[in-house]
Amino acid sequence: MKQLRAMMGGVGVLLGFCTVPVLGQPQVFPAEPAPPPLGPLNDDEFRLSLEIAEAANVDRLIPLLGSPDYKQREAATTSLIDIGAPAFAKLRTAYEQTDDLEMRLRVEQVVRTAYLNRYVFDRNGFLGISLAPYEPRDTKGPRRPEIEVGVKVTKVITNTAAAKAGLRAEDVIIAMNGVPVSGSGREITERFSDTIRQNPPGTKVRLTVVREMNTLTLDAIIGRCSEDNIHNVRFAGLYDQVSERFETWWFKYFRVAAKSDDEP
Repeated sequence: MKQLRAMMGGVGVLLGFCTVPVLGQPQVFPAEPAPPPLGPLNDDEFRLSLEIAEAANVDRLIPLLGSPDYKQREAATTSLIDIGAPAFAKLRTAYEQTDDLEMRLRVEQVVRTAYLNRYVFDRNGFLGISLAPYEPRDTKGPRRPEIEVGVKVTKVITNTAAAKAGLRAEDVIIAMNGVPVSGSGREITERFSDTIRQNPPGTKVRLTVVREMNTLTLDAIIGRCSEDNIHNVRFAGLYDQVSERFETWWFKYFRVAAKSDDEP
């Protein structure tokens, strides 16, 4: 088990996490909202049910985590993460019954990622832009007298909700779902960022955008923030809390029951 824990530091690289900028970067938010209190540690995740077909799919995927074929291991990892917490009971059984290090590493990565998705990333939306406040007195950007306030897009991150929706650098977002952007100064971006965060991944939002002298309507599907960038977003405190909680949860419900060659 010591060897297993020592190798876990490199799993993020092995499993191909990618680093991208985040909503609001490089802006520093002075007052991050306090994370909500977490309830007592329990095994509720193991009580979640799977449909018959989905349970059969989990049974098929788990052995592939230890496949000699890298592509099969990657595909199985991704699929099990997508299934999420309902697969935890079967993953725990597999972890307890195997001495294969690759299998254990993969199970831990699947469970950790799905756990964080469940309690952090699936509850907080991500658009994929860097932004700054825009007000009519600004010397740069569209000179439209009817624009009272907005958020100026300074960068669009490749392959994010913003990019897929067609947002571009220098666009000014003036409304979301028909509600005008509001505030002044830094408050403008804080409010907009919080509004995005409060829409979970998969939520469709309609953005009213000023581009040069044209007003456009763009539809975006809110995405999921990258774990590599979590400390640049406003729910970093929740992530830290859940990550610490996971370590205790993992030890209690997985490691104590696992077989190991280096523990009696």
